[in-house]
Amino acid sequence: MLDRLRDRAAQILAETDLCTLATTGPAGLQAAMVRCAGRGTSLYLLVPNTSDHLFNLETEPEVAVTTETWQLHGTADLVQDSTDLFSTEQRRWHTVVRITPVRLHILPLSSPANYTETIDFDG
Repeated sequence: MLDRLRDRAAQILAETDLCTLATTGPAGLQAAMVRCAGRGTSLYLLVPNTSDHLFNLETEPEVAVTTETWQLHGTADLVQDSTDLFSTEQRRWHTVVRITPVRLHILPLSSPANYTETIDFDG
């Protein structure tokens, strides 16, 4: 991936602190707003421990994450060491989930272009 595109994706993800997570699996289709933090091209989500999202992620790690300015498709995994991303109080009843992006669609609302920009990530 070109450095310019990687930097653009990292900047967009870093500016976000709330997003909608969508998962599918044994608990059915689930969508919920969750707290998030971008670090590089990874996005970290704070998912409630009682959420059906965690049950779905056990068997189906592919997710979609959206805001009003972008849509991300990626693969989720649970993170054990995340002390610097969220406070102890925030993590108390939550699990941190890392999203490794596959594709990021930047919607025209957040872009000088009048079209959706797409960034594909290395696999």
